[in-house]
Amino acid sequence: MDTYIDVLQTYMKALGDSDYEKIVSLFAPDGKVLSPFLGEMDAAPFFQRLQGASSRNVITPIDVFSSANGSNRATAYFQYDWTVSDGTLITFKVMDLFEFEDGGNRIKYLSLIYDTHPIRATAGNKYETA
Repeated sequence: MDTYIDVLQTYMKALGDSDYEKIVSLFAPDGKVLSPFLGEMDAAPFFQRLQGASSRNVITPIDVFSSANGSNRATAYFQYDWTVSDGTLITFKVMDLFEFEDGGNRIKYLSLIYDTHPIRATAGNKYETA
């Protein structure tokens, strides 16, 4: 179970470092991400889109949670100070829900949970390409 917490901490550090290659390496080959903005995508294309939309990430971990019943799930709760490619700073709190491969520590499914309304109201959809 501690391995899951290590993966979440590695994920948050890599996100803060904008190390998208490291993030993708944490996923199973068929790993998926469910995003409020982009829907469900394979992990590699999702993080490529994030990289293209970002100029800087600052991640402030708040807490990590592991499953109370010993399942292969864990949650990272953090503040995301996201500077998008046009220089706009967007700050919000995120709950990332991770599901891991059976018997392994690679991410099978990641659900991103955050309120998109304030982001859309102030900055629009920053994943759109020009």
